[in-house]
Order: sequence, then structure tokens, then C-alpha cells
Amino acid sequence: MRRRGVIAFLVVLLWLLPGLPGCSWPGAWRKGPKDGFSPEKAAEVQAASERAQQAVDAGELDRAEAELGRLVALAPRSPEGYQRLGSVLLLRGRPVEAEASLRKALELDPDYVGALIGLGRIEADLGQLDSALKRLETAVEIEPHDATGHLGLARVLEALGRTDEALAAYFRALEFDPFLTEANRRIAAIQLARGEADQALVRLDQTIESAPGDSEAVFLRGRAHLALRHVPQAVDDLRNASQRLPDRPDVHVALALALDAASRRGAALQAVDEALRLAPDDLDARSLSERLRR
Repeated sequence: MRRRGVIAFLVVLLWLLPGLPGCSWPGAWRKGPKDGFSPEKAAEVQAASERAQQAVDAGELDRAEAELGRLVALAPRSPEGYQRLGSVLLLRGRPVEAEASLRKALELDPDYVGALIGLGRIEADLGQLDSALKRLETAVEIEPHDATGHLGLARVLEALGRTDEALAAYFRALEFDPFLTEANRRIAAIQLARGEADQALVRLDQTIESAPGDSEAVFLRGRAHLALRHVPQAVDDLRNASQRLPDRPDVHVALALALDAASRRGAALQAVDEALRLAPDDLDARSLSERLRR
């Protein structure tokens, strides 16, 4: 059981890290222009920086937070520590504290790209899309080769309904990081929404091959198979997705549709009933339930 818990944590961590720049840092502390450390203090700062990185690599975020707290106390004029601390706080599910830390980094250096991207993503999650867009556009302008900046910008553009621009930004992100799972997944989701299921399927196969733990990609691939009438494959993927994402009514609805296409009405009813248990007012689930019971 403990091993399964560790694996689940690492899957979540890997999913979040591409969008949280600053969670993987070089071994050397980037000394800021105002640090003015003595050799002794520089060594102490370097040691804290390395311990924080080791903790992040081990998935020990509580220890990473403690080490980064020491780091910002030792080097209060360097934005890097605050940006790194903000990223860890965000991973720990504390966005208010993460935002404060990232804002502190930007007070010290308004052009600090990692902090701009992190804060832009927090604003996007809060629905502050205009502010997030400006912040992420600034980050991309300052550092056009940062894949996470393009990824964050693409998310905001997609949320604003500017799908063509979002696709272009997702593809730019992949230019600088071809293994950026989320960018591949979101491109496939847009392709699927546009009726381009064959293109989406190719991309999702590649995504799952490189990231087998990506449950959302498995769900999307099941939908792509269903759209292409690959019914057995759709059932397999969507059943797998329903086990990985048991609290998602849309996953159970998609599974019910696949099971109905496979002429397994009893199993389809069970799946749609689970969707209704999770979301009694879900219109898609209610409509499907009524149809299956006729």
C-alpha cells in the first residue's frame, strides 16, 4: 500500500512540475547582485540550496519547504529562493502562501521569469485571465525559449477561447521540450473537440507511451477510440480511466457510451448510475440513463 501511495505521489508531482518552473534547479546558487556574501555565508547558502534540491528530487516537500525557508532567511535579497519556495508551496496545495512568495520574488526582480510564470498560473487558476495573460506574455517575451512559459500562455489562451493561438503556443512549448506531456495532451484534446480523432489518437498513443501514468491521456484516448468506432479499445481505455479517476462523472458517462456501443447495456447502466451518483444533475448522464432504460 505504501508503495502505491509513493507511486501516486510521483505521478502527481510529474504532472505538476512542467508547469511549476523553479522546482528543478541547478546545483549552484545563482548569486544575485545584492547578495554580497562572505565566503562562509556563500557556502551556507549553497548547502541549503543543494539540500532543498535533494528534498524536491526525493519528493520530500516538507523538508524542501524547510530548507527553502532557511535559504530566504540567509539570502533575503535574492529572488530565486522566494521563487523556489513559492513553487514548492504550490505543490503542497497552499496557493495563497505561494502567491505571496512569488510576488516577493518579483519585488526583488520584476523580470524574474520563473516567478512571472508561477504567478501567472496561479492567477489563471483563480480566473484572473487578463492579468495572467499579460504576465505570461511578459515571461515569454523575456525568455522565448522557456517551454513552461509557452505552456502557461497556451492554457490561458485556451481558457479565453482563443483556440488557434493556444494550439500555436502548445506547439511552441513542444519545440523547446518535446516530452512536455501536458502540451501533447491538450493538443490532442483540442483535436478531439474539432472532430480530428485520428490525429488525436496518434498524439495520445505517443503521450501514453512516454507517460503511462497520465490518466487524463488514457481517458482522452478512450474517447478518441470511441469516436473512431474502435469499440473494444474504447471500452478498455475508458474502464481503465474510470478506475484511475473514480470521482469524475464525465469518465463514467464516456464508459457507459462505450459499453452501450459494445451492446453491453447492463454494464452501461451501471456506469451511468455511477455518474449520476457523483453528479445527480449531470444532463448528459441523465439523458443517457433515460435512453438506456427505454
